Amino acid sequence: MQAMTANMVGLKQAAESGSFAISEAGAQEYLKAIDAAEKDLRKLDIDLQVLSQQTKLGTSPDAVAMARYNQDGAHGGAGTTGIIPAVKQLRSALDEARQALQKAIENYREVDSSNASTYKRY
Repeated sequence: MQAMTANMVGLKQAAESGSFAISEAGAQEYLKAIDAAEKDLRKLDIDLQVLSQQTKLGTSPDAVAMARYNQDGAHGGAGTTGIIPAVKQLRSALDEARQALQKAIENYREVDSSNASTYKRY
């Protein structure tokens, strides 16, 4: 997830610098995919709330260890990012991608407009 977020930040920076442009028609499928992913992530919100709660397994050493293991899987811990932070990173990456595409559409319009004005109409 961290790599994907970094890539989307890079894409956004490329669009902001003007080195990435795309037509609105070309960007629409990407934007639809982002919308679909965000919709699916919103559906996960209830499940993520359940995951964030501590598992009630009892007070035995094994139960305590298993509850801690579950929390580490949800929130991150020894050797794992955790599901909840990974979903947050994915949301961030999707937001960066959307912003990059919106800026790239603007870039395309500017280039298209600039190019159109260089041609004489007869």
